[in-house]
Amino acid sequence: MGGADGKKRLVEMSPFADSTSDKDSNEENGEPQSVAARAKGWLSQIAAPITSMKEQYDKDREREARLEELKSGATMLLLPDGRGSNVSVKLCVSSDGSMVTWTGTGLSGVMSLSAIREVKPVMQSSFFSKAAPVPSQWMLIADDQTVRFEATNEEVKQQWMSTLEECAASASEEKKGRKMAAQARRKLGLEEKRRENERRKAEVMKTCGSGGMKHTAAAMMSRG
Repeated sequence: MGGADGKKRLVEMSPFADSTSDKDSNEENGEPQSVAARAKGWLSQIAAPITSMKEQYDKDREREARLEELKSGATMLLLPDGRGSNVSVKLCVSSDGSMVTWTGTGLSGVMSLSAIREVKPVMQSSFFSKAAPVPSQWMLIADDQTVRFEATNEEVKQQWMSTLEECAASASEEKKGRKMAAQARRKLGLEEKRRENERRKAEVMKTCGSGGMKHTAAAMMSRG
């Protein structure tokens, strides 16, 4: 028994046993195994936001390229809201990419991209069948306006629907961002005005000797 214990102690004291046990201990404790592993983790953390920015940049570039194609326009039929005939119109996106416009004989229309809530196919149903998309027909829906078009084929329809849907969502987000920025600037301006009023009030209070004058000055400054 003593000899066996002695051999075990010799093995534990050897450099091979130390390196193996240390490695196992580190792995069990979840500690990094090497400097290279830690460096790889750091680089991944640093690269993550850069990669995300590049992906967003590429996505924006792709969307802008698709929007440019719509600026050249396409001939479609404008479908009436109720009774009436279809009218041939030139549908296009404005040069600044903010509006969808259509013009035909004796009529014209416009819809802001940021105002578009939905881009969807025109559906048709009957008593005996479920609703199904009407070939080549689609619509733009805003809060106060709905327009329906018929493209020359399904490919053109899908091109316009997918591009306008994505661009409308982007324009809506940009509009919300501008609104939030304006609100923040307004709030900051009010806070600066409040601080200026407090500063003026403090200056006036210092110059007042009696209690009555202090109350009068405070009342005057509160009205300002």
